[in-house]
Amino acid sequence: MNWQSDWLQRSPLFAPLSILPSGLTGSDDWISADRLSQYAATHRIANAFGQLIRFTAAVSELAYEAQIAASGCVPTRPENWHDYFNALAWLIWPHSKAALNQLHVNAGITAQRNRSRDALTLLDESGVIVACSDPELWQLLQTHQWQELFVEQRERVKRGMAFHLLGHSLYEKALQPYPAMTGKCQVIMVQTDFFALNLAQRQQRLDQLLARQLLQHPPLTPGEFAALPVLGIPGVTAENSDPSYYQNTKVFRP
Repeated sequence: MNWQSDWLQRSPLFAPLSILPSGLTGSDDWISADRLSQYAATHRIANAFGQLIRFTAAVSELAYEAQIAASGCVPTRPENWHDYFNALAWLIWPHSKAALNQLHVNAGITAQRNRSRDALTLLDESGVIVACSDPELWQLLQTHQWQELFVEQRERVKRGMAFHLLGHSLYEKALQPYPAMTGKCQVIMVQTDFFALNLAQRQQRLDQLLARQLLQHPPLTPGEFAALPVLGIPGVTAENSDPSYYQNTKVFRP
């Protein structure tokens, strides 16, 4: 897919990325790896071992995660949406991305990923971080009670839940969204005052909390993450304001 300068305005799913400078998101052409690296250097974004993060197309003999851990270099193909969104994820989730990389190393980087690394990769690619101040709402999401959660309790969801995309593959899919597009949820329980913060403050808080949570309780299997059809998040599409939207059981599976 060619570069599209208006991508950020196309969906509320991109909201977390709106905290970045417009020069990194709204340029008339592809943003260079050098410009992304400059932002990372200015903000002292580093891997878990202290090396500053740099985005580079250079080929390495090391495996992907091993290269990041050893040098801070994140393999980034030019003019590639998937890698571009991965770079942006590093810029808004610096602590969490560093923690994920560290956990990959801890789990052992081999030719075939183990279950722990499968879980880490799934979160990195398709993760949705759910800030939640109401445990009952999180329980409804985990048990796929979509009608009760997004229709009957819709106003409670708006007050007590926030959905921030982490997964760069999910961001890429949001360029051409489809009803069955599914994220894998990691909950962060917060106090109600979290929702009084502005978007940048929320994002920074979630990044710190997620990194801490991951390091204290690393995911062990992909099954730990609750599935969420992301177009069902209230306000993401105009269509989901109609309660019948959630009756499509091919998407909102019980």
